Amino acid sequence: MKLDKIENKNRRLRKKLYLGEFAILGFEVSCKTSIANFDQYDVFIDEFIDFIDSIGLCFGGGGLELFEGFLCSIERYRSVTEAEQLQVAQWLEARAEVTKVEVSELIDANYAF
Repeated sequence: MKLDKIENKNRRLRKKLYLGEFAILGFEVSCKTSIANFDQYDVFIDEFIDFIDSIGLCFGGGGLELFEGFLCSIERYRSVTEAEQLQVAQWLEARAEVTKVEVSELIDANYAF
């Protein structure tokens, strides 16, 4: 089944395949850190996860010196908003241990990779 043509798929199939109006958007994030040990990393990760959980997002990724990953909504059929994307970027930029934050455009979480 070709997923690039959605006009020949009914609503039920588009929903099942997360196509068209049911596409779920997320974004990639990448930043350099000055974290030197795993204790600092644990604190950073715990605070980051608490923050993104508070705004209804989930994260897959990690890294010590280069921290990168993908964020999407924890709710089914809900995309990340540009406001939430901006909140994450601002939270990372406000951290003393983080430099050079890069945030991608909103992309399809199911078919963009």
